[in-house]
Amino acid sequence: MPKSKPDTRFFPWLWGQLTSIRLTVFLLLILAVVAVVGTVAFPGIYYQAWFLLPLGLLALNLLACLVEGLPQAVKKAASPYTVEKALTLPERGRFRWPGEAEAVTLAEEALRRELGRPHRKIIDEKEVFFYDRGRWRPLGPYIVHLGLVLILAGGVVGKFWGIEGRVLLQPELPESSIKLDNKKTMPLAFQVRLERFQVLYYEDGSGTPKEFRSDLTFLQDGEEKERVICRVNDPVTFGGYTFYQSSYGVMPSGPVQLKVSRGNKQQVLELFLRRWVRLPESDGQFMAVRVEANLQGHGPAVQLAYRSGSGHPQVFWLLQKHPEWAEPHGAFRLTMAPLNLQYYSVLQVKQDPGVWWVYAGFILLLVGMYLAFFRPSQRWAVVLQRGKGGRWDGRLLGASPRGKESFALHTERLLARLQGGAS
Repeated sequence: MPKSKPDTRFFPWLWGQLTSIRLTVFLLLILAVVAVVGTVAFPGIYYQAWFLLPLGLLALNLLACLVEGLPQAVKKAASPYTVEKALTLPERGRFRWPGEAEAVTLAEEALRRELGRPHRKIIDEKEVFFYDRGRWRPLGPYIVHLGLVLILAGGVVGKFWGIEGRVLLQPELPESSIKLDNKKTMPLAFQVRLERFQVLYYEDGSGTPKEFRSDLTFLQDGEEKERVICRVNDPVTFGGYTFYQSSYGVMPSGPVQLKVSRGNKQQVLELFLRRWVRLPESDGQFMAVRVEANLQGHGPAVQLAYRSGSGHPQVFWLLQKHPEWAEPHGAFRLTMAPLNLQYYSVLQVKQDPGVWWVYAGFILLLVGMYLAFFRPSQRWAVVLQRGKGGRWDGRLLGASPRGKESFALHTERLLARLQGGAS
């Protein structure tokens, strides 16, 4: 029984699908939908196959298009514009000069002023001047493809091999580790210390911060290496890590002294953040949740939680200047001693090994788009030869597969220069 030959039609079909623009559009639509879902509901989807599979297929699609078309584009761009090619261009207009005119000088000057310095050849007793621009345009789309591949690769490298976390800094307390997004702690090869934190508020009394900044010192092996100022949208870099001013807060330097009055009886509780403290001779408990230095322009305040027995906690704010605004039940009158507060700063920390891939990709993207859209392939030629009575007969040739408006404008002005060149 004769052996059946393998079906070789599958591989051309597969290659055709990989280089198809329809596949590109389809994958982009899938990625757009997944990105919306990930942003709105499931951020972890960016690490799942639902996102990585179409992303990998898109990279494969772009690479296949590169392999398919780049060799031809390089060959086309590397092919020189010769006088033989110039003479095959379609005619765009004619002109005549008297025999005594300095034809070579006039033709070169007209082309130089309108386009640039032309090439010159004498062939079959004809003076031929030719000029081209946009020779590298065929490479533009493929440079864009390569740029997109680098951007995708840089994003994947940064996502899986990059480091992203946070560090909370208190004044004069150096930190040598960061808390990663996966809740793990990672040590640093250096220390960062908060020297001072400043926050400026708008003068409308709303308590809205106008600017906040951290004065930082980086230390290595106990030696001060660098002092920097980190502001919002003005990150700093040290030891291969980038530090962004993310947020800030205040914390008491000691316990919050809460005075609880019930009738003629007054009790003082010392509250530490996030710890329940029982009210003596009662089943009630208080906890200091957080502290603000200037709550909505009303001054220092502490957010308290109160619960009685196993009941659900009641959360409210107690303002130092207006304690009467906070009455959890009516059985208590609450006041607090002046707060001794200190600011802490929260910095976002990143190390992205793929960022240079992304930068290179964007540079290639800009170069490719410039070549593809702003440097259309355009060619011209001016042919001069002696006619009757010794006069100069001239023809303007030219062609442009794209950029028709720009080509027509240059051709019109060049023809006008040539027709009036010897007048």
